[in-house]
Amino acid sequence: MPTEQRRAAQREAERPVCKRCGRKVTDERWQEITVHRTAVRAGDKSVCGPCRADDVAREEAAAEAARLEAAALPEPQDGPEPDRGRGWFRRRT
Repeated sequence: MPTEQRRAAQREAERPVCKRCGRKVTDERWQEITVHRTAVRAGDKSVCGPCRADDVAREEAAAEAARLEAAALPEPQDGPEPDRGRGWFRRRT
């Protein structure tokens, strides 16, 4: 049993800490950022699960806002600009 306790203590000592909030990373997040297949999609590997979820939500909100802005129709313009022809070579009347 002492070796199991020692291993558990060593694992806790090696557990990374989130660079934003300072909480220790959960086992699930730690596995996500260290396993090769999921590490590619893990995003910022120095943040914990809740901070990563905030990042994903922020990215999705920005993408949705960009999509809505692109979908908005531009306002129609009525004829030429009213100040047109008032440059250096305008006609005097």
